[in-house]
Amino acid sequence: MNTLFATHPRATSALLVLGILLAGAVLQLLNANPAASQTAELIAREVSEDPGLDPNAAVWAKAQPIDLQLSGQIGLYSAGGGSITSARAAAVHFEGAVYLRVEWDDPTMDDVTTRVEDFTDAVALEFPAKSASTVPSVCMGQADSGVNIWHWRADTQQASFDPDVVYPNAQVDEYPSRDDLWYPARYVGNPVATTANGPIQTLIAQAFGTLSPAGAQDVAGQGSYEGGKWAVVFSRPFAAAAEDQAEFASGTTTDMAVAIWNGSEGDRNGQKSTSTFVTLRLGSALAGGGGDNDGVIIALGLAVFFGVTALGIGLALYGYADSRRSS
Repeated sequence: MNTLFATHPRATSALLVLGILLAGAVLQLLNANPAASQTAELIAREVSEDPGLDPNAAVWAKAQPIDLQLSGQIGLYSAGGGSITSARAAAVHFEGAVYLRVEWDDPTMDDVTTRVEDFTDAVALEFPAKSASTVPSVCMGQADSGVNIWHWRADTQQASFDPDVVYPNAQVDEYPSRDDLWYPARYVGNPVATTANGPIQTLIAQAFGTLSPAGAQDVAGQGSYEGGKWAVVFSRPFAAAAEDQAEFASGTTTDMAVAIWNGSEGDRNGQKSTSTFVTLRLGSALAGGGGDNDGVIIALGLAVFFGVTALGIGLALYGYADSRRSS
């Protein structure tokens, strides 16, 4: 037996055990579990400048976007939808507020719904409610685990709700067109008709048929359509305004799902494209400056690499010397 890599059986066993221990240490440090189904993770790093609500702000170049696969919503029956097959999500946080950006391809800009046959482009983010005891069903939650939904609509961002814009040639005599009394939906507080809150509705649900406005409408947002793409930014302070709304904090994780409606395809209500839940992690390190433990991980990785290399060389030399003695 005269080979360079011949080794003593005990040395081989020691190398195998050491390799397993080192691999386990690295997996533990990276929080990886090869035996479990892995969920996509969206990391929101802290930034040093106010992102604002502009989807084209330069700060988004520092974010780490992830791709999301979408499909038609699956429920007790086929609700339809699914024309939007993918989206890209990114997240950052600044001075105690989270900012989330969603972008997707859409060849048509559907932002006017003045006719009954018109439907709007829209996007929604869904989070477990702060009071949820378990991870809720992605389809509107369940009785013991509600969800908090942030719903942006393209039509409520536009001027299409201004009667002077929608009907520029209308002639009105002694009709108080600006008085909310003459707009029943707006007068009773219908959130779709009440544009003063901006283009985003904050909603809560605990299963199908329970969707309703949240007690606080504190999510801001803005969308932009350019080059056949929609990009929408959502923003809200970390602290939840009520038990049924999502809560955030630096260094924590939560779940997040995305739904998108394509107005030109007749999407509305349950007819939409949806993702599964992904993990949203709010990091504590500044974006552009490396991850929270990137330096430690890199140093440990290099140490493991050189240690294993040195051990391998040492065992190879030992095996070579041992084979020479036995030959």
